[in-house]
Amino acid sequence: MKDELIAIFGAVSEEVSPHCGDRTENTPHRPSFVVAATRAEQVGELLRLASARRVPVTPKVAGENVGGLAIPAEGGIVLDLRALRSLDIDAAHAVAWIEPGVTWEQLEAAAARHGLALGFPLAPPDTSVLAGALMDGLGTRSLVHGSYADWITGVEAYLADGTKVVTGSAALSGRPISRGPLPDLTGLFVGFFGTTGIVTRLGFCLWRECRFRRRDVIPCRTVEEAAALLISGAPTGLFDDLGGLGWPAGKWALGVDRPGPRDPGEPEVFVVADYGADDERELGRRRKVLTALSPAEPVPVDDLLHLCPELAPFAKLPTRLSFLLDHPGGGLSWVGTYGPLDRLAEGARTGSRILEQRGFPPLVVARPMKGGHYAVLRLIERFDRRDPEETERVREANVALARALIDLGYVPYKCPAALHGEVLPRLDPGFRTLLSRVKRALDPHGILNPDRWPDDATADTQSSCPGRDPAATLLPGS
Repeated sequence: MKDELIAIFGAVSEEVSPHCGDRTENTPHRPSFVVAATRAEQVGELLRLASARRVPVTPKVAGENVGGLAIPAEGGIVLDLRALRSLDIDAAHAVAWIEPGVTWEQLEAAAARHGLALGFPLAPPDTSVLAGALMDGLGTRSLVHGSYADWITGVEAYLADGTKVVTGSAALSGRPISRGPLPDLTGLFVGFFGTTGIVTRLGFCLWRECRFRRRDVIPCRTVEEAAALLISGAPTGLFDDLGGLGWPAGKWALGVDRPGPRDPGEPEVFVVADYGADDERELGRRRKVLTALSPAEPVPVDDLLHLCPELAPFAKLPTRLSFLLDHPGGGLSWVGTYGPLDRLAEGARTGSRILEQRGFPPLVVARPMKGGHYAVLRLIERFDRRDPEETERVREANVALARALIDLGYVPYKCPAALHGEVLPRLDPGFRTLLSRVKRALDPHGILNPDRWPDDATADTQSSCPGRDPAATLLPGS
């Protein structure tokens, strides 16, 4: 196997330790090999080989997702896609055609040269645009345009048997300017976490930038106050982003390692409003509307930084938010969900209570999406991965969060395998059947990123993968 991989990639790494796990509480697995693609065609060659040998393949870029989604199968192969960095922009149609290694920072800079923008992703600047879009990520223009999955105009992907496929308008014209009007096969690769094929190129929408832009912060005494502002501001169409951030984030940014309990006089949530216009009068009008909707006077982010320079990470996105990533123990996990805007306050309050009961500061992140059609609600834990007891509390908290939020109508996104037991049994039976059929049709041997969206068909397909326990992939009750 190693010789065949060398023939495809020129080199193979057996230094697999950096690829076994991630920042989360999810259990690490040890792959046999790590290979790095430098040409998209190598992906197809690898998948043909892996299918013939029944060896699982896990695609990986930066490895910074907070769901354990790039933890490899035991004994399998990690496919490193960081070196695929082609980036083409069709400025006339405001669309980028990008490979997996293109980062948010790189795309932002390239778009700016054409007077275009993508807003600011809620992700580190050195992570993959393509991966974030395929997993329904979001940013500071998602209030207007929806999740990044909505921005996708088509893909180039390789199926498990090595077949190359192009979707969207590019399938006929070669130009990825629209997702339709051909049958929407792009959706076969969105939200699947690489289990239906490995995407090597993605069409992605960009937007014209306004001449003037402003970011304000509104302190809200309670979660309920913040939710009311988000709900009232979303349908106005005046703001690119309204995002709520719980009080622990500011404390961590100021260097407080174990914040809490919150002082009763301290705002529980800070809402950040991002908006722009082509003339200053219109920008002023939007600020007046924001002020009228807000429970307190909006504070310009620049003014806040004069008072407290330590909060600079919140002023410019994309940003790494080092206080979440670079701390003793380095652990980071979450339950992120999409769901009803009218239950946002209840979901945030319920999630905060679950975290506090398990000894974690209640970091809530919330925002309306796509004009207020739905909301994002995330509960985040920062923890010490070196501490088994604390790691176990994170596992328990995430299961409790998923259970409670699903009861309120919220659906986990970037759903880790550890939460499948809460999600899969509640799915529409027809959806489960269709999911199983799609995966079996596109990956009959179960080699693509196993354990993501397991289904009833995986027992007989994954049993031949090394290090696999077929029973572990079955649904509860199947």
